[in-house]
Amino acid sequence: MSIYCKPNLVLEPMVNNWYAWPYLISPASYSLILTNHHQRMLQSFLRNPEQHKRMASRMLGGPFVDHDVNKKDFVEELVKKNEANNPELYELAQAIQELTKICNEHKIGDSLEPLYDKVPDALKGLVEFGYDLHNNLSPRLFEGALYKSKYFKKERQSLLLYLNEGDTRPFILSTPRFPSETAIQIEVPFDHELVDKLFKMRYQSGDDSIIDELLKNAVGDVTKQQLEQFFTTQAPKLNPPKCNTDEVTARYFNHATVLFSYNDFHVMTDPIVALQDEKGALEDRWTYEDLPEKIDYVILTHNHQDHVVFETLLQLRHRIGTIIVPRSHNGFIQDPSLRLILENTGFKNIVELGEFEELNLPFGTIAGMPFLGEHGDLHIASKLTYFLKMNEKKFFIGADANNLSPEMYQIAQDYFGDIPNVFVGMECKGAPMSWLYGPMLQVPMSRSQDEMRRLNGSDARKALSLLESLNAKKVFVYAMGAEPWLSFISSIDYDINSQPIVESNKLIEECQAQGVEAERLFGKAEISF
Repeated sequence: MSIYCKPNLVLEPMVNNWYAWPYLISPASYSLILTNHHQRMLQSFLRNPEQHKRMASRMLGGPFVDHDVNKKDFVEELVKKNEANNPELYELAQAIQELTKICNEHKIGDSLEPLYDKVPDALKGLVEFGYDLHNNLSPRLFEGALYKSKYFKKERQSLLLYLNEGDTRPFILSTPRFPSETAIQIEVPFDHELVDKLFKMRYQSGDDSIIDELLKNAVGDVTKQQLEQFFTTQAPKLNPPKCNTDEVTARYFNHATVLFSYNDFHVMTDPIVALQDEKGALEDRWTYEDLPEKIDYVILTHNHQDHVVFETLLQLRHRIGTIIVPRSHNGFIQDPSLRLILENTGFKNIVELGEFEELNLPFGTIAGMPFLGEHGDLHIASKLTYFLKMNEKKFFIGADANNLSPEMYQIAQDYFGDIPNVFVGMECKGAPMSWLYGPMLQVPMSRSQDEMRRLNGSDARKALSLLESLNAKKVFVYAMGAEPWLSFISSIDYDINSQPIVESNKLIEECQAQGVEAERLFGKAEISF
């Protein structure tokens, strides 16, 4: 029988039962998140599950496990499994801490040769020491080698399949996922051919033998009938962009996801694609049915969980021609290589760009541009804004960049010329730095430091300065994470008094007063240029 995936079928990619985001793929960062964050949070839940559930309902995005007490046995089993099945990650985390101590005890300025004999056994052959020009000492890991070592195991990866019911999910950084009668765990790694085969069936009919393949890899006592609920014989109503040679169109899908199309050539930024809910409501969102059969280029702006979304990327993998990513420092725990993360999860044709490096397209150019802010003042290179030219139309893709140095974009304008169409994020009051990077810190921070070093984007003043530098004529505020179906990944719930809303309103009013078109995008939009 020919069947299709149901349009509200959810795929949650998991690493050891946690929703997968980039820092859970990179072995070094994951070892610290597992030991310093996941296990501690789960153990806290076991001591007082009712309090966790109560606080999770009040503070979305907080460090509270959003499970009822009836999941206590599942959590207890996961804690034991993490300790029993991942001793090498505990070993790696301990070795990283020892490495920090070795560096702290070294007399600054002396030769680094003696340090190599002191490297913990777990990291021998995987470390380089180095000074910068200010005599600051830091170790660098051979990141590529970590993926070839015992520290990276694809067996930790699996998929959770279930049907979307009302766009409600627990927050991904605080709550592990477990199978149930309606949520089926499939034990295959992310690079397994079954993933691409399954999600081609979002728009192409497939053979119902795939149900037997899923059943063979399902966890627990799963029946064929449970898996059959995920499929339908009804063909989807496809609605790809209507391309022509006269104009560039942009479909705003949500958050930082924009699909630029010209003459059947497509470029997509930071892909997150919504699903139908259980009622099939579509009026407020684009879904997988609204995509082209092939996406020539995917652009990723930075390595955060709401911009590199494996749930969507895995389902699009078979459609993507090339993925463009920012180049990392390679080997620093806080800045894992996006290229290595993607290559080790089954993606091909990945191109790294740096600032002012260009890639020629059939109908234009993609170039990297600087990206300041939004990373808590950590030294991180794997972040870019982008210049995109299609059919002589120029676009700035700004994501969450904070315009801390207006001169930077004046330099860009001098080189690229005026960039009239600007997409700019304005999440100008982000989370404290420790919210995302805390488990990886080797030196404790004070509360005041953590509050100061927030993951902030531009406010109205900085965004206006950016627009003036680029000589913008059309402005689209995006990357706000406000769509209700994204709360599980962004934890954002704005009201009219929220600072990002207030500041973006200021920007729009000032732009309109100057004769510049401006709007804040939400839900879905289709724009012609």
